[in-house]
Amino acid sequence: MTKRRIGFSIFPGWKEIKDEQISLLKNVRDLGFSEIFMGIGPGTHWRTPVNEALSVAKEILKEANKLDYYAFVDINPQILKELNASPRNLSMFMEIGFKGVRADYGFSKEEIVEMSKQMTVELNPFEISEEEVDFIARNANLERIKACHNYYPVLYSGISKEIFMEKNRIFKERGIEIGAFISNPKLNLRTTLEVLRYVEPFDSANYLFKFVDRVLIGDPIPDYESLRQVSEVFKSDITKIRIKVYDESVGKRLDKKFAVENYREFAIVCYSRDNIYEGETCYTKLFKNAVVVRGREIWIFTRDLGIGPYRLVGEIDDINMEIVKMSSEIMLISK
Repeated sequence: MTKRRIGFSIFPGWKEIKDEQISLLKNVRDLGFSEIFMGIGPGTHWRTPVNEALSVAKEILKEANKLDYYAFVDINPQILKELNASPRNLSMFMEIGFKGVRADYGFSKEEIVEMSKQMTVELNPFEISEEEVDFIARNANLERIKACHNYYPVLYSGISKEIFMEKNRIFKERGIEIGAFISNPKLNLRTTLEVLRYVEPFDSANYLFKFVDRVLIGDPIPDYESLRQVSEVFKSDITKIRIKVYDESVGKRLDKKFAVENYREFAIVCYSRDNIYEGETCYTKLFKNAVVVRGREIWIFTRDLGIGPYRLVGEIDDINMEIVKMSSEIMLISK
C-alpha cells in the first residue's frame, strides 16, 4: 500500500515572503509535512527573473534538506533555456538540493526518460497520454516516476471529479504515485478540483485522499490552523466526517467507529457495536444531509423526505456526504 504524504507550496520569486516561507518549513515538519512544491517561473511572480528565483530557492532548500523534505520544482522548456539547462543536464537543480522536477509541459516521452535517469520526474496528467505513460513505464525506473496535477488559480477553472478520476486511473493502474492541490482559506486560489475551492482544508484533504496519495496545499503561507487540519486528516487511521451537531446530548456519543452501508434507497446507514440512543422515538422532518439516530445506527439521508421515526442529531455538508459514500468505516466528529 502506498504511503500517504502531505506537502505545501513555496514560491521563491516572492522574495518579500522568503523568511516566512523558510519559517513555515521549519515549523510544520512535526505536523507530518514532508513535501514541497516550488514554482520558479514567471507565472508565480512576474517581477522576479527565473535565475533570481532559483537563487532564492537555493537558500530555502538548504533548510528544507536539513529537515529531509522531498522538494520538487516545476519546469518547462523555456525555464530550462533561461537557465542553460536541458533534459539531458539537470545538474543545477540537483546541486542546489532539489530531489525532483515536475515536467509541466513541452517535453517528449524520450526527454522525460532522460530526465528520470538523473532525478525523480513528476508527470503532468494533462500533458501526457496513456500511451506515453506506458512508454515511460517500460523505459524508465518507475521508482523515479510520480505524477502531480496542476492547480487552477482562476475562479471556475478547476477540473471536474470525473476527469480527475479518469486521469488518475492511468497512473494508479501502473503503480505511479499521484499528488494534487487544495487551496487554503486566505486565498482560495490554487486548487486542482473546482468543487474544493472554498472547502475547509480538513474536508478538502479528507476528500482528496480518497483519490490520490499526496495532498499539497497550493496557496503560499497557509495559516497554522489550515496546516493543523490537513495534518489531522493525514495522521488519522480512520475517515473522520465532520457534522454540524444540533443535539449535543447525543452528538457527544458519536466519537466511535461506524461501519458504512450504501444500499438503502434514501439513506446511508452507519452501524456501531453499541447503542447510541435509547430514548423515546421522535417523529422528525427528514431532509437531505440530515443525520439521525436509531439505537446503534446513524442514518444520513440523501434526499428530502417526509416525517419519520428518528432522532435528529445534526447535518453534514455535501462534501462530507461524498466522503461518506466513498468510505467503508467512519467516525463522526463535531464541526
